[in-house]
Amino acid sequence: MQVDDHRNHELARLAAVQALQLLDTPADPSFDAIAALVAQHFSCPMGLVTLVDHDRQWFKARCGLQVTQTPRDVAFCNVTIQSPELTVVEDAMQDARFSDNPLVTGAPHIRFYAGYPLSIDGENRLGSLCIIDTVPRSFTQAQRSALARFGRLVEDLVRLHATGLALKAAAKEQIAKNRELESKNRLLLQIERMAAIGAWSVDLDTKQSTWSDELFRLHDLPVGTAPSLDGSFEYYTPESRPKVQSRIAEAVQTGEPFEFAGDFITATGRRRRVRSAGQIEVVDGAPARLIGVFQDITAQHEAQQRLWHAANMDFMTDLANRAHFEKSLIASLAEAEAAQSTVTLFLIDLDGFKEINDTRGHQGGDDVLKAVAGLLTQRAPPNSTVARLGGDEFAVIVPGMAGRSRHRAIARKLLGALKQPIIAMGESIVVSATVGVANYPEDAQHWKELLHCADIALYNGKRRERGAVGFYVPEISMLFDKRRLAIEKVERAIVGNRLLPFYQPFVHLSDRSIYGYEALARIRNRDGSISAAGDFSEAFSDQRSCRRIGERMMNLVTADIAGLRASGINPGIISLNATEAELHSPEFTSRLLKRLDDCAIDPSTIKLEVTETLFLGNDTSAIRTELKRLSAEGVLIALDDFGTGYSSLTHLRDFPIDQIKIDRSFVSGLGPNTESQSIIKALVDLAHALDMTVLAEGIETEAQYDLLRAIGCDSGQGYLFGKANPVAFVRGGRRRAHRIKSAA
Repeated sequence: MQVDDHRNHELARLAAVQALQLLDTPADPSFDAIAALVAQHFSCPMGLVTLVDHDRQWFKARCGLQVTQTPRDVAFCNVTIQSPELTVVEDAMQDARFSDNPLVTGAPHIRFYAGYPLSIDGENRLGSLCIIDTVPRSFTQAQRSALARFGRLVEDLVRLHATGLALKAAAKEQIAKNRELESKNRLLLQIERMAAIGAWSVDLDTKQSTWSDELFRLHDLPVGTAPSLDGSFEYYTPESRPKVQSRIAEAVQTGEPFEFAGDFITATGRRRRVRSAGQIEVVDGAPARLIGVFQDITAQHEAQQRLWHAANMDFMTDLANRAHFEKSLIASLAEAEAAQSTVTLFLIDLDGFKEINDTRGHQGGDDVLKAVAGLLTQRAPPNSTVARLGGDEFAVIVPGMAGRSRHRAIARKLLGALKQPIIAMGESIVVSATVGVANYPEDAQHWKELLHCADIALYNGKRRERGAVGFYVPEISMLFDKRRLAIEKVERAIVGNRLLPFYQPFVHLSDRSIYGYEALARIRNRDGSISAAGDFSEAFSDQRSCRRIGERMMNLVTADIAGLRASGINPGIISLNATEAELHSPEFTSRLLKRLDDCAIDPSTIKLEVTETLFLGNDTSAIRTELKRLSAEGVLIALDDFGTGYSSLTHLRDFPIDQIKIDRSFVSGLGPNTESQSIIKALVDLAHALDMTVLAEGIETEAQYDLLRAIGCDSGQGYLFGKANPVAFVRGGRRRAHRIKSAA
């Protein structure tokens, strides 16, 4: 009996797919836009809208994939349509259903999949909206909800398509039966009800109106005497009514056809979106009647609004996103140019937001961003546009507000809004921000230039102090270019002997004993504060700066090791970070080995940390050669940030890796029965099978420590055991208490 039910359900589903007449149709911009939008939103390389046919999966829209279809028996979406809930595969290689699938073992090498089952009738699941990645990844409940909302947008498009088919079919049937008046009338009534269309006419002499039955229904009125033309206007909202009256008056005067759309309130109070179109009927050369049709387009309008909202508004804060911000800024400048007015751009960057994310987690950070968005919206001047440009950066476009004193007052008002405590994850958090201000036409004539000027002004403010208001100054535009600023910050620190290694301890998780340290680049600012690498990260995109940082760190770290050993202190394994620019330098390996020899340092006490981005270039043979040479001399090689987007088992096979470092993003998600725990356990087992050790980064709580130790993770680092400190801390700490153990 169950087999028959399943077969009948499948036959009904296939019939529904065929009835849509979407299979093998040309590309549709609306479907393509959603596929691209969902891939962009979730930062996935592939986004697809699929239909599952009898023996194939066909792609109505695709982003990041060249093929147009796959066999059904290997399609992930064939599993998705079996359930009304989302299907999420966080690592296909670890899922028994898909680990041997040719789409996993071969192109396109699927590792992560999330699919929403598409249905327009609640019964038949036609296909899916899905996202695909070539690397494993987790998928939160918030992301699942977001994918479902995108899926409902696709369902809206499919419904619109189905409605169009129904109208076309009805029209064909009407032509076939137009010789029989009674049949024709029945068909017209069906078409009216299906398409929510009513017909009307108004006698221009008597002002008497005639309505079809469907038109009464659309007004939520009983069929009877139609209201007058003026009476029918009363159902439109006050905003739409003048437009309707103007269009009809113009049609009567000119004799031209008319069409308009507006908001409408039915007799029972339902708010609808309607479209009306018509023309003048001329009798004996004079206008005699207005005739037209009236259609409820609420569903189509709401679907279009949802599509617009998804494309233009930031998903988290519901502010304008960067794309909509740019369009608004362009439009504002065009209007200001025509009116010879001004536009002022305020860029707002939260101070210390990374620390909020680190201490409260990403959910706490999200709560702060949402609260900040609400506060900025409340305090922004009327007629302004508030946007989130990404991360913790916001923008406010204010037209027609000239004068630096007024700009300063607005900026102070925006900053003042953020001084009140924000509740995030049940805790009260006080945030601060810095504002950069630039003005059109005084500072720039083009929107990109204006944005650049505001960015310079923002960094001008940050340079002076947190919470400041910075104004654009032309003389320093080059000075405050982000990359240039970071490079100059590094250069000044090196010249002033202020770029220093700080040491964060590594501990054995078995007994929490310290066995070594990671040397991290820090800048001691002139005011005594310490800048972490994130504060000058743009300098790492400059090869010269990379090499300058690397050379100084090598010299200082080896000098520190030699000094500690001369004092009778064994610091254990010391880890250095190597960049692509350094490893591509032919002198790097020789220079490092010579430096170790000069300082009488055993290479086996040095660990070199590299990221997998080094392995992604066209020419990795040189990197492999250098790493093998270092490994042969005894230097340990660690693969840093493992699992953050580029992980591949081939890297573990092809390069001399001694240790993998699990990225803090997995550790922060640890908890009982979490996916992160399963992933880390799998990585630990894999590493141990390959005779490698595993170190977990970002351990901050006792609960994380207990879980990692139970999983079998070898070692770890994080604030739970100690933050990065100068070498004096290592010297003092060793003398006080710490006992060194050999690295596993």
